[in-house]
Amino acid sequence: IGLKQGWCDSPLTKEGIQQIEKMSQLLKDEKITKAYTSPTLRAKQTAQIILKEHDVLLHEDERLKEVNFGVLEGLPCSFVDTLHLESPSWLDDLEMDYTSYQGENIDDVIIRQQKVLKEIEKISNEEDCIVVVGHGCSLYALIKTLLKDEKIAFPGNASAYILCKKLNIPVSNVDFANEVKNYFEGMDSRDTKEELRL
Repeated sequence: IGLKQGWCDSPLTKEGIQQIEKMSQLLKDEKITKAYTSPTLRAKQTAQIILKEHDVLLHEDERLKEVNFGVLEGLPCSFVDTLHLESPSWLDDLEMDYTSYQGENIDDVIIRQQKVLKEIEKISNEEDCIVVVGHGCSLYALIKTLLKDEKIAFPGNASAYILCKKLNIPVSNVDFANEVKNYFEGMDSRDTKEELRL
């Protein structure tokens, strides 16, 4: 839409719904046992479509919201980019700071999402398959932090990360193995498995 959209909200577009319906088909045979979502409307709609083939309770968590862009929310991205609040290579160095405009620093966003993962880890077992529905910048920063120096793609529309716990080692030790699957429209999910070290 060309606008800086973090905490401000809007429903999914017709095209967005179609993309997520396709992703839902890719996920229909997964044994999803837990699901968490950002409380924003577009994220909740995404989660509901993904879970329509699954009998799973959807948990909303404020900490899964997108980066708060402060007073710059809803302004054209082309204008916001001129303020240089994100490093030109933020996808690699994760340097993004909107605090001078009443927004958030990406480090704070990562910390709040890591807290969610730690809480999920405490109540999960190695058989759980967990869906976390959030937003592009915040989820990318979290996964990039977990994968350290590995090159990963920025999540496109209708993409999801699914974490399947493999070892019973606390997240706080930053050392338990998980499997991450990226589901992108048109991709075979079996081709996208990666081992994730938290």
